Parts: sequence; C-alpha cells; structure tokens
Amino acid sequence: MVNMHLILGHVVADHSFTNNYKIRTYKGWNLIGHMLWSAFAILAFTFDILLKSPKGIAILLTFILIHWVGDWLRTKFYEKGQKRKIDILEATMLVIAVIFNALVASDFSKSYLSAEFVYYLMGMSVVSVGVTYIFRNFYPGKEDLPDIDGISERLAVFVFTLANRPLFAALSLAIAYLYRLFRYKKPDPTWWMSPVLGVGISLLWYVTMH
Repeated sequence: MVNMHLILGHVVADHSFTNNYKIRTYKGWNLIGHMLWSAFAILAFTFDILLKSPKGIAILLTFILIHWVGDWLRTKFYEKGQKRKIDILEATMLVIAVIFNALVASDFSKSYLSAEFVYYLMGMSVVSVGVTYIFRNFYPGKEDLPDIDGISERLAVFVFTLANRPLFAALSLAIAYLYRLFRYKKPDPTWWMSPVLGVGISLLWYVTMH
C-alpha cells in the first residue's frame, strides 16, 4: 500500500475540519490563522519522518510554502470572481501534493502512522468532505451548502462498511433518509446522490484495503 502521509496532511489542511468555501473569503488574520493551521495539519502526519533529515526538512518547508501561496492565490481569485480558476488551482495543489509525497513515500514506511491507517483516514476525508466539495463547487453548486447531515450519513456508512457491518450501514442510510424526509419535507437531488456516493466510495475503500 502506498504511503500517503503528505497527501493526507494537505487534504486535512484544506478540507477536513474546515469549510473549504470559507477559506476563499479569508483576509488578514483569518487567512494567516488558516495558513498556520495548514502548517500544523501537514506536520501532524509527517513530522516524525520529515524532520529527521535535511532532505525531509527541505521538502516539508518547500511544500508548506507552496501551500501558503496556494491559500493566498485562492483568495485573490475569489475576489475577482474567478471560481473556475480556484478549481484548477486546487486540483493543481493536489497534484503537487502527490508529487512531493512520491519523493518521500518510502520513508513513511517507518512512520508511527501505518500506511493502512493513513489510507483509512484518507477514505474518511474523501467520503465526507470530498463529496461535499463536489456539491458546493459543481452540482448543485451551492457554495455555502453546509451538508452536515450528508457528511454524518456518509461517515456512518463508511465506518460500518469498513468494519464489515452491512446491516448497520443500511440502517444508517434508512435513518438518514427518514430524518431528511421528516425535517425538510421537499426532496432534493442530493438526497440520493449523497448515499450513492457514500456507498460507492466506502465499497471502493473496503475492496482496496482488504
């Protein structure tokens, strides 16, 4: 299994535990605060390996600097209403993370975080905020969409699927659907897109991990 520690750090920094849409609107101390958070998020998954050697330190510092430049550019593109440029920028940043990760992937085999655990966390990020990213930026394209209910439902499906508990996964979907029907009344396209993507990603991670 490929070690994805640096990639996970990048994903957590920009997507997990934060609203990716709001980052684009940050200015001043809010932007600086996010940049500092990004550095610590990346460090959290890489420090035990990359801080041990000059090569690792150079790669880590260079990547954090590039990440900061990406954060700054994202706000500038948003100010000008260039939303598609933001999509291209964020895709480019992910590719850069993959390239930098490849330079030190073999070193992470000695990390206190196993490759399997990091891959599991990556799956949780993809199934939760990854799907929300699609909803906010492409379809239905509502940038301020909270999607808290969808994230919870997909995470539950992911956890139960990876634990080989299909009955609990199915019950999670049923309860989530009934909750939405009771609370929101009017059906929405994301009602079926969210569980379908949740199940699909969960099954993909189950197969690749087992």
